[in-house]
Amino acid sequence: MPVNKYQDMNFAEVKMDGVKGAHKAVVISEKEGWADHVLRVFRIEPGGFTPRHQHDWIHVNHVIRGRGRLRLGETVHELGEKDFALVPANTEHQFENPYDAPFEFICIVPNRGEY
Repeated sequence: MPVNKYQDMNFAEVKMDGVKGAHKAVVISEKEGWADHVLRVFRIEPGGFTPRHQHDWIHVNHVIRGRGRLRLGETVHELGEKDFALVPANTEHQFENPYDAPFEFICIVPNRGEY
């Protein structure tokens, strides 16, 4: 079983419309032997956010560090270290960080070819 160390993760800036201050590291994927799903880590800088979007698969999330917000439709949920969240399929969602420290979380999704 592959082991990936936290300090060795390679974060890449997320470059797409509707994104500010978000970075992503693909930690476990088909490359490491998990063909069905992908485990990614997102880091959202203070004042940053992911796009408001929806799709036909769920996200399973676990906060590693900091705190942030998860918008599910029009409902906003506060998240902090060690919290878990499930983003249902076909639900508009967005992660945002209005706070003064980085917000970092694990995101597990089905492998749809886009990491």
